[in-house]
Amino acid sequence: MSRPGEDIVRTWIIVTVVVVAVLAASAFYLLRPNPNVGDESKLERTYSVEEQRRLDTVTVTGAELAAATCLDGARCYVAVQDVVYDMSGFPSWIKQGRHHGLQAGTDATAAFVRSGHARDKLQSMPVVGRLHR
Repeated sequence: MSRPGEDIVRTWIIVTVVVVAVLAASAFYLLRPNPNVGDESKLERTYSVEEQRRLDTVTVTGAELAAATCLDGARCYVAVQDVVYDMSGFPSWIKQGRHHGLQAGTDATAAFVRSGHARDKLQSMPVVGRLHR
């Protein structure tokens, strides 16, 4: 037979252990390193025949890229490794003209490498043409 209050103490110990275990598991999951951050291999991309045709025939100047800020009806472009991509299909870009602090109309190569985005994100971005510097 248990003493008065022993069941309450036992219940609190069990609840505390469960809460600590859940918090530890959550911290481990949230704090684990993202394998995509810093991975330059995600810059390697294949192009469809149509995308390659655009790269061979469409040139975007630095001034045109800089003007493509997504704001006030402007086009919505970023460049990654001198390939210009149309970001107008991505709502976060259209609403603010930026995504995770990166401004539209700029070269996003370094930011893309630093990001947690995987290789398939670049593959999904529509090609506009080649950046002419």
